[in-house]
Amino acid sequence: MKRILMVAAAFALTSAVAYADNLAGYYGNTVITTAPDGKVTKSKVKADHTYSSVMPDGTAASGTWAWKVEPEACFTQVTPAPAADYKPFCTKIDPHKVGDKWELKDKDGKVVAKYELVAG
Repeated sequence: MKRILMVAAAFALTSAVAYADNLAGYYGNTVITTAPDGKVTKSKVKADHTYSSVMPDGTAASGTWAWKVEPEACFTQVTPAPAADYKPFCTKIDPHKVGDKWELKDKDGKVVAKYELVAG
């Protein structure tokens, strides 16, 4: 019985390590997204599984996020109410820290967005 508990405890510990929160560095900070046309969106991702964004035209949007299969997260807009055919945006999330910059590329290698994580 002791051996089973020890194995279970070891498995629990290794599972916790394997599933580190790739969004942890984002919490309390701002993700600046620049589209190919130069338009900028500023977003905040929160540990409570919500997010908020200010769009290039100044309008606000917010919603929820959830891990689909870590490290892929899906973001679902709630406010303003999306169109009837809206689908959540799902993407692989790599861990980042303030000051990091990265790009999102389509399957052909074309940059579809540039990102920067800034403090606050």
